[in-house]
Amino acid sequence: MTTVLPPRALSHPPLATDLPDIRPGLAAAVPASARAVLVVGAGLLGAGAAALTAPTTAAALTASLVGAGSVTALAANWSTCGMSVAGVVAAPKQPDREGASTPVRRLGWHALGSVATGAPTGALLGAFGAVAAGWMSLSAALVVWAALAFAYGLHELGLVRMPTPMRRRQLPRELRRSMQPWKVSLLFGAMIGPGFVIFIRSSAYYLLVLGVVAAGSPLWGAALFTLVSLGRCMPSLLAVVHTRRGGSMPGFLSAMCVVDRRVQTLTGAVLVGLAAFAAVAVLV
Repeated sequence: MTTVLPPRALSHPPLATDLPDIRPGLAAAVPASARAVLVVGAGLLGAGAAALTAPTTAAALTASLVGAGSVTALAANWSTCGMSVAGVVAAPKQPDREGASTPVRRLGWHALGSVATGAPTGALLGAFGAVAAGWMSLSAALVVWAALAFAYGLHELGLVRMPTPMRRRQLPRELRRSMQPWKVSLLFGAMIGPGFVIFIRSSAYYLLVLGVVAAGSPLWGAALFTLVSLGRCMPSLLAVVHTRRGGSMPGFLSAMCVVDRRVQTLTGAVLVGLAAFAAVAVLV
């Protein structure tokens, strides 16, 4: 039997009362003309940076990897999993739940779980690349990477459609009701860390994985995946700050949904810029 709670029993106001336009479409959030300008501007900026600095192929790959890792750390947050974790970490602990925890402690546990699985994943990908080194020259690998980065940048900007292989699976909701909040935060972090275990919103993740394999460095792989793991704690950190200042979780989630499309657009522009940088670096 389903029990319907009266309005006064709800801990937060309905989501729709915070912001009426929840997660607008890409075309509504960013006009096509603006996205086209971003493609041209990002491409010129990336190509110009490569022409001015004339990096070696190895240096260009490293710079592209850092860029892909940074934008992945930002863009991968805007997913249902990231928002779900924010709710677990920032929400006050119910009096009837076991254990003593605070939002800040839960954030620490979440970060620990994410790094504990993310860093080894990056190291393994780098080790795989080191073992497979030689099947393609570094210059050829960078050209392929640049082509894919450009294509997926346009995909993020809604200008073309590319395949997005991923595991269409979310974090197990039942854990939120069966375990202590700090344990849920830790386990959610451990599941998010590798990236491929759950749904991934950002195409930048694919470019990061391919770049780590191409670099063939376990150390670089571990470092970049650690960056992504820590970056993916951002929604939880922002949620803690928001609620401590008196804001509601529905209000926070509403704001994140509205920002979503801007982040997606930024991701696409960054990928286009990195693609131009990598391509020109090989040519010069």
